[in-house]
Amino acid sequence: MTFPKIGDLTFEQTAERLKVVIPLRRNWLLFTLYTVSVLVWVAMALIILVFIIRDVIPQRERYTFVLAVMMLVWLVIWYYLGKVIWQQWQYYAADREILFISQDVLMVRRPVLLLGITDAYDMKHVKPFYFSDKHRCPTFDYGSQRIYFGRVLSERQARSLIHFLNGRFFPDALDEE
Repeated sequence: MTFPKIGDLTFEQTAERLKVVIPLRRNWLLFTLYTVSVLVWVAMALIILVFIIRDVIPQRERYTFVLAVMMLVWLVIWYYLGKVIWQQWQYYAADREILFISQDVLMVRRPVLLLGITDAYDMKHVKPFYFSDKHRCPTFDYGSQRIYFGRVLSERQARSLIHFLNGRFFPDALDEE
């Protein structure tokens, strides 16, 4: 099968799936902000752990148990905050977005080395692709969720990609247009 020429997008076809690679432009302001946030998060987690081990546990006062429990609760809250910050850092650190589309699953991946964010969607619940005028990017509905991808594409490139993907995986959607 021949693939359309859409900007810097690359297509790969295997027996199981179609792979679409969309190069991204890094938002340096947000990338820097989240990098600093991750560093502060790690530093504060280490400071809290050192404080608990060095200053709280060796004390044999009555209040130290309560203080240790409070600090551990704070660490749990800090952990969940760190997960959010880490996920946002990975989102803005990625240099490409990859769509893996098969008959069963649609995956959107933003790789950062071996890490990165991967979201998988069951194709039974994926609606045809369309262009979001509000966000200016390709979109698909998954149940009641709207999933946006390819935000760096121009409107012409996005519409070409949408037409190609709908023709390939949702041929009935082309008839409705």
